[in-house]
Amino acid sequence: MTAKDPRSRYDFDDDLPAGPMRLRRARLFWLPLFLVFVDGLLLLISLAVAIVVVPIILTVLLLLAIGRLLIATVTRGRLFGKPRTRKEEEAEAGETTLSEDVRRRLALQYRPSLSMFPEAGEFGPPYRTEENASLYGADYHPRSVNIMLRHARLRAGRWQWLPDMPGKSSIEDIRSELGKPYEEQSSLEIPWLHGGNPLKIVRHLFPFGRQFQAHWSVLVPKAECGCSVGVWDRYTRIIETDRQRPPRERLYPHEIYARVLEGRELPEIGEGHPLSAAIAIQYWWFLFYNDAWNRHQGDWEGITLFVLPRADGAFRPLGAAYGAHDLGRWRRWQDLQRVNDAGVESRSGDHPMVFMARGSHASYFDHNPNGYHPSMTRKLRVPFLGDYSIPSQFVLEQRNAIDWVADPHGAGNGVTVFTENVKVMPPEKTLRDLPLLRTDDEWWWMAYQGLWGSPEVLPFFGGSGPRGPRGQGIRWTNPFRWVMRECIADDLPYWVEMFATWEGAEEQAPRAVESPLIPQAEPVSPTGAP
Repeated sequence: MTAKDPRSRYDFDDDLPAGPMRLRRARLFWLPLFLVFVDGLLLLISLAVAIVVVPIILTVLLLLAIGRLLIATVTRGRLFGKPRTRKEEEAEAGETTLSEDVRRRLALQYRPSLSMFPEAGEFGPPYRTEENASLYGADYHPRSVNIMLRHARLRAGRWQWLPDMPGKSSIEDIRSELGKPYEEQSSLEIPWLHGGNPLKIVRHLFPFGRQFQAHWSVLVPKAECGCSVGVWDRYTRIIETDRQRPPRERLYPHEIYARVLEGRELPEIGEGHPLSAAIAIQYWWFLFYNDAWNRHQGDWEGITLFVLPRADGAFRPLGAAYGAHDLGRWRRWQDLQRVNDAGVESRSGDHPMVFMARGSHASYFDHNPNGYHPSMTRKLRVPFLGDYSIPSQFVLEQRNAIDWVADPHGAGNGVTVFTENVKVMPPEKTLRDLPLLRTDDEWWWMAYQGLWGSPEVLPFFGGSGPRGPRGQGIRWTNPFRWVMRECIADDLPYWVEMFATWEGAEEQAPRAVESPLIPQAEPVSPTGAP
């Protein structure tokens, strides 16, 4: 019997027939090479599609989308567009128990005293980054909204993203556009702030030499003078011309707008709520330009005071919340710096002092010679597409982003804007009724829902003009909820008081045994008798 061959039947054997041998070699050698070749070919095809075909498809889709948006823009939404409009009617407000005289008296009694850098042309523009930036400078002051309405041009809807044109809109033209489709996407702009010179526009966005400054947290172009100088020169000319008129005939005086709101006027509070009798007094003021690291046309700022009625008909102030950029901080009434009716600092005064940052106009409680590092959130505006909020909060800790405040009472590098020209807004029922508000000859501009200033062109290259007081979110719709949920307690006075107590205790520690609060042993005579 023949012994079995120990070699595997899969081993190559020259004695095997030629056909099975070639088949085994092809299976073990050429087939893997063929698979590698197919894989490489598929990879090349994928790369070609990713590099060539996909960009072409995306470009075509993008061009189609842009074309559709342009057609919708030109036709004001009649073709390829669905006009987005805000709800005309809000929830009906409750009735106020405060008479017009009481509302007026409250607004004047607690009107703030604003500490600002002077409105001096030779010290401008406000944005400064040199070593002595904290010592001197100039700033825009709160003025009547007419300074914007008489010099602005209304860009209706998405026309705001098309090239700028000279000219301005009359107040009648602006009023006639209220309530139209895309009003929310419109903007009131000061045209030709660059004088119409393309080189100045490019210089503003891409400055050279000493004008190149750090912006936000990264190094990107930021103009230090360019646009700032042009806007400041134009503004000072407007103000100087207006000052030549008699005081009663001036068009742009210092002006503050007050809203006196009872808790019961808000539908979400109503009668029977613990806050129904509470009163929020909001003070709003408008400034021509925000000349800081987030430069933009127009600026709305303000503070909110909270008071409670007393049984004797008087009112007891509780505290105040100051708006600083996108955030707010509050303090108790006893911790606020205040002045009396004569403008003299006094603990018994009824007028809170507001230290307004130069350029950015953020409101702070105290003068800080080292300045304040602003903290804020960010909202991105994409051309033709709208607003997108970025849920983030960051603090800018660079010198060119510091909020400097003046101290007219101490350092003497500022002035006080303490005006009696306080315009009291109508009751909440009127403010919520947009069709009715548009017919009010004094307050029609409160119904405008667009931007008070031009939109930003590129992210982080400046900022968009703000919306009016009614467009400030929860800060307007419910200031009571805003102060409780959105504002941060400014606890500096409490820390100062705590450390003062702690330091006093440290100094008295070595003499603690002699304190009269600790019982001491009575002296005993040698004989034991007392």
